[in-house]
Amino acid sequence: MSVEENWQRLHDWCLREAPITAAAIDPPADQSVVDEIEALTGRKWPTELRTWFGLQNGNPDGRHSALIFPEYQPLPLDLVASRWASMTAMWADTTEAVGGLSLLDEPAGEVSGTYLSAYIPIAFNIRGDLLFVDTRAGKSSGCVRGFMGEDNDQGESWPSIDSLLEEVVSSLEHGHPCRGWVPSIDDGWLHWEFP
Repeated sequence: MSVEENWQRLHDWCLREAPITAAAIDPPADQSVVDEIEALTGRKWPTELRTWFGLQNGNPDGRHSALIFPEYQPLPLDLVASRWASMTAMWADTTEAVGGLSLLDEPAGEVSGTYLSAYIPIAFNIRGDLLFVDTRAGKSSGCVRGFMGEDNDQGESWPSIDSLLEEVVSSLEHGHPCRGWVPSIDDGWLHWEFP
């Protein structure tokens, strides 16, 4: 399936089963805003990443009701820009110490031990961890990975946004865990528990 098809499945499921969660996600971003934020990052975004924001624009208020991914809620583009800027600045010294700009030439999916400007955040959790799309070149370009505090960029990964959506929506539709996280509904919103 495609990002569009899997997002529609996820959105439709939430409309039926978790309407508060569905309502917490903003409608698609205008393509001019996608262009602006892409330009700000100085990276060429994979088509799937641009498509993602053309389908939805995250959760603007940061409330816990928008956890469409296990433990994570999608970022709106304004927070993509601010999180990207703050993380690249915060990790600049570490980036320089572990290889500097040469790390941008490493293939996508390779652990760098720091936050690179090639990492475009797409979701966050209350601890400040991020899911990001790795925009570096290579066969894994466009993969989704986790940036989790001291573990840096060694968190879980998916080959693409589409595969992340597919795994999540399959879990919801069939009622089975997603990487150990069990979905449930509580008064119209989706939440995930790790038993």
